[in-house]
Amino acid sequence: MTDAIDTIKSRHSTRYFDQGKEPSRADLEEVIRLAGLAPSWVDSQPWRVYLAMGETAKKIHARHLALAEAGTASSPDWETWHREDWDPYPRENMARHNQASQEYLNTPELLDLRTNILQKNLYYAPAIAYLTIPKRSNLWSVYDLGAFAQTLALAAKAKGIDSMPAYELVKYPASVRKIMGIPEDQTLAMGIGLGYGKDEYINGYQAPRRDLLDFLTIKD
Repeated sequence: MTDAIDTIKSRHSTRYFDQGKEPSRADLEEVIRLAGLAPSWVDSQPWRVYLAMGETAKKIHARHLALAEAGTASSPDWETWHREDWDPYPRENMARHNQASQEYLNTPELLDLRTNILQKNLYYAPAIAYLTIPKRSNLWSVYDLGAFAQTLALAAKAKGIDSMPAYELVKYPASVRKIMGIPEDQTLAMGIGLGYGKDEYINGYQAPRRDLLDFLTIKD
């Protein structure tokens, strides 16, 4: 039990991966197999995973960088909202994160590294797991995919593999679909970068979390 708790506490988003260290195919297959044990509505298990490694991952990196450098507008499969459109409670949490990240990365150089270099280079992740669900899905399948993604991230951490789920990875879905052969009837929902974090200051940042009583209600 202690190992499980330590895994949950130690996992956080890695923003700068070591390009020279790719997890083995066997380890990533095992991580994804474990993720498949996630709970699912009526065991519908709607998820699919398209794993980019090696030369395919490099091709995705190069194409993404070219699109980003050209200022190409993003077109994710799932609509994004302006922060002002969110409910006040999650909007407050996003504001706390923005303030904390800016305080942690308190020099222009580090802020520039985070926003302009790492994101455009997909955090230099040597492997990327793209998660999809059928376009004919309801919100129960969206819940299932979230459970799958979290289980994947924790299984990866248990094997010493770092992860980064990020919008940046799916902002140009047409490019990813073409390279990965993802059918049009699948929603490209999320990408998770996988690898080993570099020993860099930026990887020490962990977003603030709410106190338990801020989000827990108990009635005895």
